[in-house]
Amino acid sequence: MPVVAIGAPRSWRPPGSPLRPDFFDRSADQVAADLVGKILWRDGVGGGRLVEVEAYLPSDDPACHAARGRTRRNDAMFGRPGTVYVYLSYGIHVLLNLVCESEGVPAAVLMRAFEPLASPGEPRLDPRVAAGPGLVGRALGLDLSWNGVRLGCEARLGVFDDGFAPAVETTERIGISMGRSLPLRFILPGSRSLSRAPRRGIPAGRPS
Repeated sequence: MPVVAIGAPRSWRPPGSPLRPDFFDRSADQVAADLVGKILWRDGVGGGRLVEVEAYLPSDDPACHAARGRTRRNDAMFGRPGTVYVYLSYGIHVLLNLVCESEGVPAAVLMRAFEPLASPGEPRLDPRVAAGPGLVGRALGLDLSWNGVRLGCEARLGVFDDGFAPAVETTERIGISMGRSLPLRFILPGSRSLSRAPRRGIPAGRPS
């Protein structure tokens, strides 16, 4: 699948510092709330500011891929915090997840949407270019070979913190049939890059 041009010269990186693995060594819902507003970036391709993510928990969450145990498909979910977990949805879309909690505990956060970030001097980008989990994978040019790699130098894929700390809202998750009512979708309200506007939102508590 071709990469969507999102306006990043190979030499440019976004502002801020890359998140360390210990950022992800927490409950997936805590990580998800803190990921909104961070910058998801692939070197030489580009990325943008995360505006929508969903948490998947290791217990009492029937929608989690590991709800029925460890398999070849979900093995990366049991990896160290900060591991990349990608899989195909409907045999077409590559969905990007970031593994949370300690090694052996299957939890992850799905990257559902980001606002594309243009490098200095570049024209404004289409805000809908990554407005959905399949579009995120496409915009970043990901495929199944990314499954199991670690964020950072190994993957040339990272999440950056430039100090932006928006108000975050939570809603029920979307696009799933089981565990849908759990309030585990975290969004930047008002963003034009959301995959779907929320029916209702409540402020998300910021982890201490």
